[in-house]
Amino acid sequence: MVSDARLARIRARSEQQGARAVLLAAGDDVMYALGGYTPMADERVCFLVVGARGAAMVVPGVNAHEAHELLDGGPVTVYDFQDADGGGDALEQALRTASGTGTGGRLLVSDAARHDHVRTIRHILAPDGIGLASHVMRPLRMVKDAEEVDRLQVASDAADETFARGVEAIRRGVSERELHDAMLDSFRQLGSDGLSFQGVAFGPNTAAPHHHPDETPVTDGALWFDIGCRKNGYCSDLTRPAYVGRPDAEFLTVHQIVLDARLAGAEAARAGHPAQAVDRAARAVIERAGYGQYFVHRTGHGIGVSVHEPPFMMEGDDTVLEPGMAFSIEPGIYLPGRFGVRIEDIAIVTDGPARILSRLAREPVIID
Repeated sequence: MVSDARLARIRARSEQQGARAVLLAAGDDVMYALGGYTPMADERVCFLVVGARGAAMVVPGVNAHEAHELLDGGPVTVYDFQDADGGGDALEQALRTASGTGTGGRLLVSDAARHDHVRTIRHILAPDGIGLASHVMRPLRMVKDAEEVDRLQVASDAADETFARGVEAIRRGVSERELHDAMLDSFRQLGSDGLSFQGVAFGPNTAAPHHHPDETPVTDGALWFDIGCRKNGYCSDLTRPAYVGRPDAEFLTVHQIVLDARLAGAEAARAGHPAQAVDRAARAVIERAGYGQYFVHRTGHGIGVSVHEPPFMMEGDDTVLEPGMAFSIEPGIYLPGRFGVRIEDIAIVTDGPARILSRLAREPVIID
């Protein structure tokens, strides 16, 4: 069910920006605005238009049946068009429904909108100016309400379960790709809408933070799973290391440093602190231990309907944390040619200590 309250918040912020309407391209902005539904994005014009008088959805005919089925009878009017006609007339009708007039005014358009679609907006709607819809959507999407937090928890629980199933699938001789596929099957069985992110790395590959799983066979050595799904429109993201065989002393030392960094990051994830404070706290632990040069990425990223969204836990992001903000805390140490360790959890800012969504232990998983 589309939330009138959510559309009202978009409308109010759009008006604060002096805009006649906001045009959200098919994708995560629409997923957020409509509470879990977006038409498929392709080369055809497709926008949700929200203005002072209402909201309207422009969809190509190929997606019209689904849009009408899900949106008719609610606060969003659907205008569909056939490929041969183009989306111009539907865009003008939608803007008229949303704002009272079919042309002119200042319009805010999704940052990720296709360039040719923005040209169509300029040609058909003749706006006085075009701005970025992120000025409206970013502050709304960053602060999750209780329902959104519940959805993030459900997606996190699916990642926890899939990690456990992935561990069960580890055996000497299995390939990274086979482990990847086993966890993909798990997410499907758990009713996820698809992957948000999934990586598997073994041995020296664990020193590459975004290694893509390949045919590398598992023997004795370090391993990590970086996994997540989208469920009910919201994403999860979880990283845990493991070790096949008897771990050496440095692996255990590095694991403890990374865990201490993750805990320090969570302690800094408090309302009123800037986002960069989380990065500074985690990074300081790793630097004091002498591994600073091997921590090669930011400490975290926001998460919601997108697996990566603002705010970002990195130097220079001074976004003030508020209750309801959700983001990863994922420090890591990567020793080229040897191994890497990353521990990632999703944190929710509260009025006190951060709430960590994953229920998994953080000790290294040892596979005999």
